[in-house]
Amino acid sequence: MYKSLVTLTVTILVVVSTASADKEKKGGHPMHNMTCKGEPINMKAMMTGHKECHDEVFGVSATTVNPTTMTAEARKEMMKKWMENSVCMNVCTMKKHKLLNADGTYNAEEADKWVKAVFPSGVQPAIKKAFDECASTHGKAFNMDNKCAGYKAFRDCKLAKLMEICEFKKSDAGPSSEEI
Repeated sequence: MYKSLVTLTVTILVVVSTASADKEKKGGHPMHNMTCKGEPINMKAMMTGHKECHDEVFGVSATTVNPTTMTAEARKEMMKKWMENSVCMNVCTMKKHKLLNADGTYNAEEADKWVKAVFPSGVQPAIKKAFDECASTHGKAFNMDNKCAGYKAFRDCKLAKLMEICEFKKSDAGPSSEEI
């Protein structure tokens, strides 16, 4: 699962890093249409705040990073930095989505709004219930210490449940951990 988590994370980084250039060239959004049980996922709502969090957590603009043109050494360094900070990236995006309050606690009401904005109506109750269960199970460990490590179990729980509910396969480029 860890390997697929890294793959999904890198996939999103590549997509985000090329998004601005593609958007300017084509006049539209370059994200492919992801689905959950065959129904479209609102990628715009899912990606809200992602670039800002990348800039905050990594100190470099997501629009200036292009892994496809990097040297092997630069790509290796980027992956190392990504692995060290991926949970904090997830915490940042959860705060931008208001899934977490400013103090880092889970916000069930806002999570419900976000799930409704992102996912197809047929899966919303199951996803909301899964997120609430993950927060209930792992919420006591929430803290920002040690590269946001207290959120890792919550993030992993949400990702596993989302993959199951939406019927993503490991080979699918489903949402990465920093998006959910």
